[in-house]
Amino acid sequence: MKTETRILLVDDNLAVLEVTSRLLWSKGYEVSTAPTGLEGLRLTRQWLPDLVLLDVQLPDLDGFEVCRQIKSDPALLDVFVILLSGEATSASEKAGGLDTGADEYLTKPIDTQELMARIRTAARLRHTTAALRASEQHYRRLVEILPDAIGLLDAQGRLAAVNSQAVSMLGYAEAGLLLGKRAVELAPPEEQERLGAGLALALRTGVLQNVEYTLLRKDGRCFPAEISAAVSSEGHGQPSELVLVVRDITERKRTEEELRRLPRRIIEAQETERQRVARELHDGVNQIIASAKMRLLKVEDDIAAIDPAAPRMLARCGELLVQALEENRRIAHGLRPSDLDELGLAEACRNLCKELEARSDLQVSCHITEPAKRLSPTVELNLFRIIQETLNNAEQHAQATVVSLQMAIQDGSLELSVRDNGRGFDLKSARAFQDKRRGIGLTNVRERAAALGGVCELNSAPNQGTVIHVRVPV
Repeated sequence: MKTETRILLVDDNLAVLEVTSRLLWSKGYEVSTAPTGLEGLRLTRQWLPDLVLLDVQLPDLDGFEVCRQIKSDPALLDVFVILLSGEATSASEKAGGLDTGADEYLTKPIDTQELMARIRTAARLRHTTAALRASEQHYRRLVEILPDAIGLLDAQGRLAAVNSQAVSMLGYAEAGLLLGKRAVELAPPEEQERLGAGLALALRTGVLQNVEYTLLRKDGRCFPAEISAAVSSEGHGQPSELVLVVRDITERKRTEEELRRLPRRIIEAQETERQRVARELHDGVNQIIASAKMRLLKVEDDIAAIDPAAPRMLARCGELLVQALEENRRIAHGLRPSDLDELGLAEACRNLCKELEARSDLQVSCHITEPAKRLSPTVELNLFRIIQETLNNAEQHAQATVVSLQMAIQDGSLELSVRDNGRGFDLKSARAFQDKRRGIGLTNVRERAAALGGVCELNSAPNQGTVIHVRVPV
């Protein structure tokens, strides 16, 4: 790591070389000398000085040509060049020298103090420029290794720079094909106005954070993207530039969709299993119980002659078998209500409310406006399960005396609400979910509503009852 400024002196006057090099050494600079242009070029490429003091008049290559070759070499970008001449001192000659890329042009003779001041100034500028270039290269490398697309928008909303990820993400062969394009052109026509408004907002406020847009690849395919933007320069009357960070969220959207479908698949699997168990109960267990009941009836008369108490025992067994049949039917009906398939959602819900009122102390009111035509079996089944779950919650947990069910179609959505006058609970308190069964029930309601593309809203307060409102598009 260099600790002092390196200066190369290129001059065919050996006396000037000797005097100037001694002066610079005395000021703490590291110095090397060259008497010709070609030797100066060789030392510049080999030694990599910070600063070259270059005489214009040289025996082989003139200083202009040496300067031009130094400045055209990418490996020598950080080398500062000061041209000096005692003969080429006209304004046009100075302009020609500066046009070669020289950083300064001095005329001889020059006062020693002025020369040293100029060298100190040039050294400071060189170190500052080199630091800025190193910083720029550092951040450019960072931008290139980022997984996201990065772009710079000029004041007219056109792409001034992009990284390789942007080129790849948008499906272009090279960055040059993107430069100069308006950012809104990278979105489909229906999205361009919204994207333009978002970028304008970023210019006004200074930032745009994680907003989702649809963008367009070169081949015409659309993909979802998340865009963030920040103003990169502003002030002094200059228009602002925007740095864009664009993330392709196709995979994230696919994962989110899979997660949204998961509850639906679980619910469908649950319903399939319920239907299977209900069928087994009806076709298997019920048939066995019925067969046993008929066999008891056959032996009831014959066994009376053997044991007078036997008929009463058989009659009791028959009653238990009847109860078992009824209980089996009730369980099967709960697993897969035949009313729903045969009579439709409205009538099945009315029967459900009647059964609840018959077996409990609840006063249940049911107000259902039937749709013009039946809903799909999936929608009907999920809505029935939602109503079944909310009524069970009211019966088992709410300590209510009155429950009301309302259902109607309004503005293309089915509006369902179940209200009770029970104890309620504090929605903001974690204690509201201490009852695990109620928590699971409400989760099932939300998942079924989401599976139908709808929403579930819960309103409750201590001693003010509970309202569960479900809205589902139909």
